[in-house]
Amino acid sequence: MKGVTILEDRANKKRYLQIDIAELDKRREQIEDMMDGLIAEQRAGQPTISLDQLEKKLRKKGKL
Repeated sequence: MKGVTILEDRANKKRYLQIDIAELDKRREQIEDMMDGLIAEQRAGQPTISLDQLEKKLRKKGKL
């Protein structure tokens, strides 16, 4: 994507996201979608909970 660069460390692991500020306003939604994808990729294999479980947990904490 124009204006966005993913930088890797010496072990070739994705570490940094460099965003051209001039492109940020033009492509905010695309950049957010890309960041969501990167976060999902990073969290792959981690334990998950159902939406019902999340809602119950948030209600118990008074956040819903």
